[in-house]
Amino acid sequence: MTEHVREEGPGQEGNPVLAHVARRGEIDTSHGVILYIENLTVSFDGFKALDGLNFYLNTGELRCLIGPNGAGKTTLMDVITGKTRPDTGTVFFGNVVDLTQLSEYEIALAGIGRKFQRPTVFQGHSVFENLELAMQADKSVWQSLIARLTGEQRTRIEATAETIGLIGQLHTRAGLLSHGQKQWLEIGMLLMQDPQLLLVDEPVAGMSHHETERTAELLVSLAGKRTVVVVEHDMEFVRSLARQVTVLHDGRVLAEGTMEAVQNDPRVVEVYLGT
Repeated sequence: MTEHVREEGPGQEGNPVLAHVARRGEIDTSHGVILYIENLTVSFDGFKALDGLNFYLNTGELRCLIGPNGAGKTTLMDVITGKTRPDTGTVFFGNVVDLTQLSEYEIALAGIGRKFQRPTVFQGHSVFENLELAMQADKSVWQSLIARLTGEQRTRIEATAETIGLIGQLHTRAGLLSHGQKQWLEIGMLLMQDPQLLLVDEPVAGMSHHETERTAELLVSLAGKRTVVVVEHDMEFVRSLARQVTVLHDGRVLAEGTMEAVQNDPRVVEVYLGT
């Protein structure tokens, strides 16, 4: 098993770097690991949603997170994004940024983006305007839409639309898009905020077969430039991604490895794949 070692932060006897210096592009991943989670415990009314969980994520990888309902997948995502505070444990973004000390806004600012299962786009605005609004996240909707775009910003919006497969729908109202296209648009909106770590929750639920294939291609294309975690129940989709898989059960990591290794693990078959 690979040993993951995180160096202490600079100065002040290893105190974590806090929000005011945690900005996109400034996360120290010199050891090749972008996320260190150790001994993480979260309890709700006596029930341990996470129970001493250890989880490490390499920079630029695409990791699938699977497991039965109640395994702790959503709680883990909530802790990483600051929505839920752990009882115990450490959560570091890179070598020195302690996520448990940051607010949800500060974590997003540091470079972590999360896409929920249900797409939340501006239905009455075009694809272009949605991407523009995401880029101007610190402004109001009205301020964003009346602001003059630079040529560089316009090029960036068009490049993102190309990446998510919506360049032909750039001026189409979001409310007219298919379910899959709305999911891609929301991924594009996150990309406009330039996250280093992208958390994607059940992206293909309700999609057609073609949309599912296109989504797999999109997520694979993002890995390398960014680190991507996909929480998913669709095993065929997970197999199509053909990347490392982590299986959670009872708030802990039950198994980890390639999809082939995981699906042949008797423990995984018993608690999840065999059901």
